[in-house]
Amino acid sequence: MKKIFSMCLFMLVLVIGSVASANYPTHLNGNANYILVDGHMGTAWYVDKSSLVVQKYEPPQYIIAVNVVSARSAYDDERDFYQNGGRGKIMDTKTYRFFYNWDRTEMYVDRTGNDGWVRLKPLGSWAETGVSMPAGEMAFYLAYNMKFYGAYKWREGNHGNYMDVYDDGFYNRAR
Repeated sequence: MKKIFSMCLFMLVLVIGSVASANYPTHLNGNANYILVDGHMGTAWYVDKSSLVVQKYEPPQYIIAVNVVSARSAYDDERDFYQNGGRGKIMDTKTYRFFYNWDRTEMYVDRTGNDGWVRLKPLGSWAETGVSMPAGEMAFYLAYNMKFYGAYKWREGNHGNYMDVYDDGFYNRAR
């Protein structure tokens, strides 16, 4: 029984190790203007720091626009890009607009390009928030050197634990 438990534990460590080895490059092809905000199934998304524009600065309300690029392996080798932090090629560029209300601690993304604001919940699923929320969080941090959702601990459900949305490693990518 002890051997079976030890073997299961060893297998678990191997599985966790392989998942943790996912290593999209922090900066696309070494360019510090492209900051990793998310990665999913061989595709990584980067905020283009050089494109950031503050469109509204009226505390407690802010609007920021920024380009987000999606990238995949430059060599058509997903493992090279996803696991080894290899070179990537830009597949698409999209401008995102974010609205922030500091007093209410709410972030919104413009889904229509014409003030079609949709709230991004701090602990929303990837299906709900996708790339928008980490891109919005990074945009705010780049513009003001302050965390937005990351400045607080959030409670999961009515009886859940309090947790961080982003750790310091997320913000350190901007350096």
